[in-house]
Amino acid sequence: MISLWDEHAFWLEMLQDHAYFVRDGLSPNETEYVEIARQFIRLYDELLVGLRSIPRDADYQDSQMIDFSRKAWQVAKSYYDFEGTMQSLRIDNKVNLNLSPTYLNGTLSENQEYLRILSYLVQGQEPVRLTVTEIMDLWLEDQLGHAVLFENLLDPIEVGSNTAAQEYKRRFQLYIVQNHHLKNYLRVKQPGFARQQEFIFEVGKTTQEMNQFVKNMVQKYKDKTLLNKSNLRFLEHHFPETCYFLANLSYYEPRLQPLVGNCSLSKPSF
Repeated sequence: MISLWDEHAFWLEMLQDHAYFVRDGLSPNETEYVEIARQFIRLYDELLVGLRSIPRDADYQDSQMIDFSRKAWQVAKSYYDFEGTMQSLRIDNKVNLNLSPTYLNGTLSENQEYLRILSYLVQGQEPVRLTVTEIMDLWLEDQLGHAVLFENLLDPIEVGSNTAAQEYKRRFQLYIVQNHHLKNYLRVKQPGFARQQEFIFEVGKTTQEMNQFVKNMVQKYKDKTLLNKSNLRFLEHHFPETCYFLANLSYYEPRLQPLVGNCSLSKPSF
């Protein structure tokens, strides 16, 4: 079970990372947009400092938490609009940004989920939990996106790691198709039927497996034995999102709870 405090900390750190990635992906000539990205990095820092002044056991009815949620909503919504502008310009090749429109689809979808949660919190209400198919819709795309990014970030000489990334890409593409059909079966079946539960369990195991693959890559990165064009923040961004995905899946499939274990919603090095 993820506490409300940890929920905020997770999303703010992830969205701040997204701002770092936009900053790093922009040409230095895009001075206006680089400065906006830097401003959001600072705003997320300020929110994280403010969050640390709130008791970790504060719930959604706590006045401090409601006020904080309202501040977070303003920043997250403004950043959502900024990334949307970047995506629109990137589609038309009107900005020198080394991130693709589809990459920004993923970050915008995640931002949208935080805004959905905040829409309850600003009113002092407990957020409605996503269904397991909705969780899959959001985070299978994220896991697939990470597999694609890892494949693209590795030097061509890293044949073994490239092959592994391609295999995870194939598996998550298949899971997205399977989730689509399993969702349609809910027209005649109640959620939690046996095949859906087996699917949740299989997705969880594969997600944990890829997480271990990324851990190995990060260790090689630190040991200077992995040729790539990435950085440590980008690589470690995978871990909190995987932990969050597994924690939410384990609510619907208790067999996954041991896989969640002591996973962290924060990056190891940041």
